[in-house]
Amino acid sequence: MNKNNESSFAVRSNELQFAAAKASVQNTETMQTLELNDKIELERREAYIEPRTRNLLRELIQCEDKDQIIPKYNPASGFVYQLAEQKTGGSENGYLSKDFLENLARLDILNKSFYDSVSVCPSCSSTIITLHSRCPKCKSHNIDKTSLMEHIPCGFIDQRNEYVGNICPKCGERLIDGQFRNMGRWFICRDCSERFEDPEYDLNCRSCGKDFTIKEARLSEVPKFSLNLKRKREIRQNVASLESFRELLVSLGFSVEIPGLAMGEKSGMQHHFSLIAKKQVKGQDMIIALDHAVSEPEVSSSPLILYIYKTSEVKVDIPIFVAMPAINETAKKIAQGHEILLIEGSAEEKEVIEKIKSQIESKIEMKLIEAEMKEKMKNQKGSKSSFIDKLGKITDLGKKPKN
Repeated sequence: MNKNNESSFAVRSNELQFAAAKASVQNTETMQTLELNDKIELERREAYIEPRTRNLLRELIQCEDKDQIIPKYNPASGFVYQLAEQKTGGSENGYLSKDFLENLARLDILNKSFYDSVSVCPSCSSTIITLHSRCPKCKSHNIDKTSLMEHIPCGFIDQRNEYVGNICPKCGERLIDGQFRNMGRWFICRDCSERFEDPEYDLNCRSCGKDFTIKEARLSEVPKFSLNLKRKREIRQNVASLESFRELLVSLGFSVEIPGLAMGEKSGMQHHFSLIAKKQVKGQDMIIALDHAVSEPEVSSSPLILYIYKTSEVKVDIPIFVAMPAINETAKKIAQGHEILLIEGSAEEKEVIEKIKSQIESKIEMKLIEAEMKEKMKNQKGSKSSFIDKLGKITDLGKKPKN
């Protein structure tokens, strides 16, 4: 009985250990998934503030979701990408980098789908390759493609160009309609004089110079890209909001950088903000660092925590964080202890823009008052020191010299 109980207890203990181990693995996997999602979300937010991404997305939105980024073949560089209705170029020659588009697809901003499949060089993957016909006997490329003709009355068969002046080289009779017929295409090797109906084929890579056969060629998919309609609202808000923020700050006399870059004083890292705006007011430098985040149904605390870290590393007079459409309660509590101007709502709403404008003007006024107070205190301290110095001199003069 005791042995049975001990055995049952051991089995139960093993089961519990297994369950605990399984739960631990699942929790680890869940945490890794969450960390990966946070990383992708951060990368996506940074991508939205890049000028070339904003320009591309603005054009796609203006095309009312009908435009696609399709590949076109360029003899000098292979397959290249541009919008079907190109308005502004993604680079100097109007083309968009495939790596750039692939990254936007990885971040779920664009959709990637099949467009074509092509043969590429097995050595360097270049699509700049040429197809060559060759003699099956001596492998020479020096072959000629011609047509054979039969003179029916005498049965003579030869190349069409041998019938000089439409005269049969065998019987000397002139060719008359109905008395000759085309026998099909024919190939002749100029090096070994071999005649054959079908040539062999090989390819040459014009990028690296490698020669290879059709069987050795590697197949490569050529994709096309389009706007991810599932993120249409998020994309529209990101693109439109930055323009709205820029216009507002410019109207207030600020110079605006999008994206805003600043070097961390402690870490030496370059920090990215949605924008940085600068302005001098009564001799005082005013710096605004603004980040914005878009997420449904609400923005989590992660983007705000990262923003707080970045602003702790750089000089910022007016820190602004905009959450669209809202931010969770945990993030609100975090923001309260860091004097951050926290704005909720879409930048397309006039009330939101007006609120930001009012808050910025209020912050500037407060900063000026603080600066004036510091200056007065400094002057008062200086006056007090001067008074004490003068008093000391008077006291010294009043002292009688000792004999």
